[in-house]
Amino acid sequence: MIAYFVQHGLAMTKEEGPSRRLSQDGRKEVECMARYLRKQDLAIREVYHSGKTRAKETAQIFAEQLGNCGIRELSGMSPNDDVRGFASTLKFDNTMYVGHLPHLGKAISYLITGNENQNLVKLANSGVVCVEKGSAGVYIDGF
Repeated sequence: MIAYFVQHGLAMTKEEGPSRRLSQDGRKEVECMARYLRKQDLAIREVYHSGKTRAKETAQIFAEQLGNCGIRELSGMSPNDDVRGFASTLKFDNTMYVGHLPHLGKAISYLITGNENQNLVKLANSGVVCVEKGSAGVYIDGF
């Protein structure tokens, strides 16, 4: 059972645009990663995002490249939201979650160790971490 965690693509600064849309470079990076994942034959069922513009745009690009799977906004995914509440809502059924730092890094650490401050992974813009949950435990991998 797998869940994918994605840090949104590189966004414009607040000065460039208050809604902080993806920058041109950010859009290219997300498209490149999405094309790479499409070649891996991932079967993503649903893509959730925080509702912030940069995360929503990132989620839309991934959904389009990975087979037009469903896209939904999910509360509890903003940069400083509580990871325990978020972790209790997760689905490990080939679902993708597009969000922000430090939230995603803390959530992954919490899922693996039970301690959100463990700092197990260092996500980058457009980066993807795969978390697999099985009978023997929880494992991580990255793209």
